[in-house]
Formats: sequence, C-alpha cells, structure tokens
Amino acid sequence: MKNHKIVEFTSSEPGLFVGFLQFLAREQNWDWQFETLTDFSLDALQGASAAYVDTRLSKEILPQLKMHSTESRSSLCVDSFFKEENTWYPRLLIAESLRLILVQEARDLNNRAPGFVVGTGELARVAANVLAEVGVSEIYLVGESDEGQELRAGLMRALLGIKIHSVVPEDLTVQAISAGIIINTVDLSDNEELMRDLTYFNFMRNDGYVLDFNLLPVQNPLLLEATKAELKTLIPQALYAQVAKLWLERLEVGSYLSVEDLRESWMQFLKENSSSV
Repeated sequence: MKNHKIVEFTSSEPGLFVGFLQFLAREQNWDWQFETLTDFSLDALQGASAAYVDTRLSKEILPQLKMHSTESRSSLCVDSFFKEENTWYPRLLIAESLRLILVQEARDLNNRAPGFVVGTGELARVAANVLAEVGVSEIYLVGESDEGQELRAGLMRALLGIKIHSVVPEDLTVQAISAGIIINTVDLSDNEELMRDLTYFNFMRNDGYVLDFNLLPVQNPLLLEATKAELKTLIPQALYAQVAKLWLERLEVGSYLSVEDLRESWMQFLKENSSSV
C-alpha cells in the first residue's frame, strides 16, 4: 500500500471532501498524511501525491499555471492537482463525476427540455457546461442580476449553439417552462426565500430531475421537497462518491471499493460529523 500526502488549498476551514478522505483512510488503515494551506503555490506540492482545491480559489490559481486540462480551461475551474510525467496538472473531477452521474443514473433525462442551474459561481459554470455536454441545448441560470448576467455572457462565448438565459430568483415562480433538470450549487440554509421559490417546482416537468451539490444537511431539504412533488432526485453523496472513486483510481489505491461502497462511506461520515464539520 502506497503512503500518500494530500494537500488541501482552501480559503476557509478544511472542507468536507478532504475530511472524507481522512475518514476513509482511517477506515481502510491507510497511512496517509494531510496538510491544509490557504495560499496556493506549486512549490507547496513538493512531496505531495495530490492536492484538493476549493473551487472558489480557481480565479486566483488558474492564471499562475502554464499547463491546463481541457476541462479546467473550458470551465475556468480547478478542483484537483495530480502529477503526470513529473508535471502537476490541474483537473476538474467534479465535472467528470457529474457527467457520469447524469449518464448512469439519469438515463431517461429529457435533454430536449431546458435545464436550470441555481448559482453564479464556479460550480454553476461547471454544471452548465456538463448539461451542454449531455445534450441540453437551453439553460436557465438562477442568480442575482449582475452575477447572473456575467456568468451568462461567459457561457454564451464558450457554449456556442446553446441558448443561455438568466433568471433572478424573484421571477422563478412565474416561469412557464417545463425543465428536465435543475441543479443547485448554492447553500440554501440561509436563503429561505430562494428555497421557497425553488420548491414550487412550477418550472419542472413531471418526470424531471433535481440534483443538489450540498452534502449538508444530510436530510437535504430541497431533495425532500422534490420527493414530495414526485420528482426524481440525484443525491450529492452519489456525486461525491464518484469524485472519490476517480481520486482513488489516480492514486492507485482502493480498487476494491466500488462507487456504491464509497456512497455508503459518505453517508456514514456525514452522519458522524454533521454536527462538527
């Protein structure tokens, strides 16, 4: 078994994903080391096996890099670094994982219907890019006016042939649209008004999907309301189990752990740590 050192770059406290890797390493008796840093530099990766990056640091990090992956360039976002041929490459495994989840667990997704993305940050751009990749040709961005228009302009330049609209949250309940999927990338815990407007689901098809990126709270309120509305749901634990699987494959460990195993480990980790992380 290889020993690994994982570096995390974050603008705040250590994140859930690295916390999960620590939990998994203890569970599997892997001798891994972890270090959390607030300032990014490639020099800080000396001696590391990989790095996890808070996506909110992408704007700061990407201009410092000479090498870019296709996805990090197209989404202007990075969430990981892995060493390949003695060079550190930025990767965006959340995008690859989201694409896999949609293809594998939402096979009947109507990609001829519009898709909604809630948020205006890096993960919203990732979600919109992936929806376009799986064939959704009309995307509605839900966010405050200035941020929403800025994201819309960037996506229109990047996603040629895709219709991109911007919707302010207060106009959600008057949207007469039958969307096939909505992906939420923002924390709704402090935004009761947006949560209330979203859960009208008046803009959704009866067979539509709801996916939330938020791992906490474990009893996800948006997905609970979607279930009550008889919509189909995609849980964040499934998404981040896929991210973890891709990480383990790149680190060449834990090949015996399936995505389903990792999903169960995520559930256990979140239940044990929901009051302290």
